[in-house]
Amino acid sequence: MTKQDIVRDALERFPELPLRTVARYIMYNYGETFDGDIEKIRSAIRYRTGKNGSLSRKGVGAGVVTRTSPSMPQTWRETRTNYKLKPGLWLVLGDIHIPFHEPRAIESAIKYGQAQGVTGILFNGDLQDCAAVSFWPSKRKRDFDKEVEVLIDFLDFIEHEFPVAQKVWLPGNHEYRLPRYYQQKAPELIGLPLLSIDSVLGLEFRGIEMLDYKQIVMAGKLPIVHGDQFPFISRSVNPARGLFMRTKSWALCSHCHTTSEHTEKNIHGKILTTWSTGCLCDLSPDYFPYGNNWNFGFAVVNVEKNGDFEVESKRILPTSGKVV
Repeated sequence: MTKQDIVRDALERFPELPLRTVARYIMYNYGETFDGDIEKIRSAIRYRTGKNGSLSRKGVGAGVVTRTSPSMPQTWRETRTNYKLKPGLWLVLGDIHIPFHEPRAIESAIKYGQAQGVTGILFNGDLQDCAAVSFWPSKRKRDFDKEVEVLIDFLDFIEHEFPVAQKVWLPGNHEYRLPRYYQQKAPELIGLPLLSIDSVLGLEFRGIEMLDYKQIVMAGKLPIVHGDQFPFISRSVNPARGLFMRTKSWALCSHCHTTSEHTEKNIHGKILTTWSTGCLCDLSPDYFPYGNNWNFGFAVVNVEKNGDFEVESKRILPTSGKVV
């Protein structure tokens, strides 16, 4: 847009505002076009409105600004689309929180998945803890590079254990710590491809598909979410019941670090069950060492071609590593 176009559009959009206010609006949105000089903007406005004297009024229409018919503004709304898992047997691993993961529990879940012959792995949020970029105080030395190294080692291990399985990563609230850190500390880095975590980890090369934050994963007719989009669901008797109260549907979530199940029948006689899965991380972290009611766990979801599904929500005993 030219300077004349900018001034004309601003005057047509805000015909009742003081010209000084219109000048500040143009300065805020198009200051670089006017060399950051608000006096140049005010001069252009005066010229456009015929307030620079009789010579300037010629051909300007005596300062009258004709407003064109308003049109519907473009929306900033973003549309989220669901991600559909392929039919098959999926191992759902949530809340691993690398590098604060629990190796023995993870190995138990992996061995169970291998014995069942799973065809896909869904990392259901908080695979990476991102503690080094958290705003929470910590007694530990913050070392984000080292955290990334541990995560890379883990992904190499998963690739070795499941070389042909499809792998999907739904990020959770802990992964969101990184873009939030950029927003607060280095906004100029937001959106740089080389700094995105999927580029850093080489996820495309590894064959791991990373989804959008708060995206719903559909395992046939079963919605799977991380759970951070439903605050405080863990406070409603148990997380599974809290999830049901928010979704009124079949659903499965992680995030609450607790294995639970809830079933209700609706007015149409349809049986609806919700599940929450346990975690695979430290059960006594520094920020919540006691009384958290967490347990080790995971899920296996069988997805049929017609959309039907079957869920096995499993717990892992902390002492023996046995899957129950």
